[in-house]
Amino acid sequence: MNMNDDRSKKKDAEESELSKKAKESGVPYLYKIPSRIDKDILFIIPDKLAVKHQMIIFDKENDLVRVAMVDVNDIEALNVLRFITGREELKTEIYLTSVSRMGEMLKLYASPEKAAAEAETSLKKEDAELKIIRGEGKNVKDIIQDAPVSKLVEVIVKHAIEGRASDIHVEPLDDKYRVRFRVDGVLHSSLDIPKEVGKAVISRIKILSNLKIDEQRKPQDGRFQIKEGGDITDFRVSTFPVVEGEKAAMRVLDRSSQVFDLKSLGLLGRNYEIFNKRIRDPYGIILITGPTGSGKSTTLYGFLKILNQEEKNIVTLEDPVEYYISGINQSQIKPEIGYTFANGLRSILRQDPNVIMVGEIRDNETAELAIHAALTGHLVFSTLHTNDAIGSVPRLIDMGVEPFLLSSSLRVVAAQRLVRKICENCKEEADISEEFSNKIKEELAEIPEKELKKYEVDLSQKIRLYRGRGCEECNNLGFKGRIAIFEVIEISDEIKDLITGKGGNEKDFKIQAKKEGMITIRQDGILKVLKGIIEMSEVDRVTKGNLNIGGEVEDI
Repeated sequence: MNMNDDRSKKKDAEESELSKKAKESGVPYLYKIPSRIDKDILFIIPDKLAVKHQMIIFDKENDLVRVAMVDVNDIEALNVLRFITGREELKTEIYLTSVSRMGEMLKLYASPEKAAAEAETSLKKEDAELKIIRGEGKNVKDIIQDAPVSKLVEVIVKHAIEGRASDIHVEPLDDKYRVRFRVDGVLHSSLDIPKEVGKAVISRIKILSNLKIDEQRKPQDGRFQIKEGGDITDFRVSTFPVVEGEKAAMRVLDRSSQVFDLKSLGLLGRNYEIFNKRIRDPYGIILITGPTGSGKSTTLYGFLKILNQEEKNIVTLEDPVEYYISGINQSQIKPEIGYTFANGLRSILRQDPNVIMVGEIRDNETAELAIHAALTGHLVFSTLHTNDAIGSVPRLIDMGVEPFLLSSSLRVVAAQRLVRKICENCKEEADISEEFSNKIKEELAEIPEKELKKYEVDLSQKIRLYRGRGCEECNNLGFKGRIAIFEVIEISDEIKDLITGKGGNEKDFKIQAKKEGMITIRQDGILKVLKGIIEMSEVDRVTKGNLNIGGEVEDI
């Protein structure tokens, strides 16, 4: 019998004993910590009393509060609880729970505001001490690593992970630092902290990322990781000098939440079929286009994950490496020492690769080397900054790539954008007018019936749209998570002829692609709207450029 089996048996025995004890005391037993405990409910019992008496309020229904306790017969704790709930005119329902479960719930008292206040008090105290001892005691680095500042950074980071944030921004303003989280593509203010505390937080982040804390005049890049409960989260850190001081941006790369399945990424119908077939080609170039932050790298990681098998040598050139994938040789370029995409690509070709991923084609040299790699028997994935899929062809020709080489190597070009998904917990049907319904049918009129079936959409039925009402699960936003919408073009013989014969004529490419069944990025979005995955406002935002996502924007 192994140690895991022993631990499991011991835990089961403990649960059984506690459950029996709860029954004898005439109270229910709390087996599982609720997925969400509202902070307003939590602080009915102050944190010091909760820790001292090992009791916590985990639920409230009208005037009834549910309280978890480690010892339901603790007279002192019961008297304190009676006093607090009596003052608030609340009824109580007591639950017995385990010491470990109580410990997990008590961690919820750690709020960014409280941690910031503690850090400020500590810094004032340390500053006074430094003035007295004149440098004989702690140095600046020691102060930055003191418990309150470290705890504040830890609390900010944990709140970002719990809140599903993709980025953390710590930025100086006139008299304070502001902490903002980006959730589902939208920035939300989380916390304001005093100026001196903000500076210490920036320095602490730099120490964690192995950056120079005394270098504040130029940008720096680094990364660190934390491990909690078996889950590893990487943080990619970038510091940047601004007028008011120094700003830090951290990209949250949660390994446990990596989604690299093609359908989960948003590839459906014909788009899915094209990629599922073409990423298995022995050679050629597959390009993903779109603006920064549109999920291009994640899509490419999805392809690599499918191809990641023992018999294939996969090598990547990235700037920077976002996710580490076991079994893939990932390399980060460093232009400051002359290690560019072009130089790296030359070296990769001597590494006997089967599949190459180049983070981005930025110049003629990289473009020509990528095409050379594709023509000499390698499958190449890369990204390009263009507004749509068709635009990648004239862009590469403008870079100086010969049209006949491009037509021979290019296999698929695609454009993508990220949109917010409707929260499944509070999704409800939305009212729509007949005029709007007809407009949607008009936009999808060119799509063949066969393709609509692949999306499981029937335009002969009544058009139904959905929206998120807003709930605790999605912080009353109505959205939770993101998905991509795509425009995918497979390079057919006819399109190859157009590339060779007409160079960069976008209009002819678009006509031919539509003849061959291309679904535009907007049509793909509308089909996902009809499937109840996203809202129409999200499709309009990324395809028509509506800017009212963070509130109404005044006309200029």
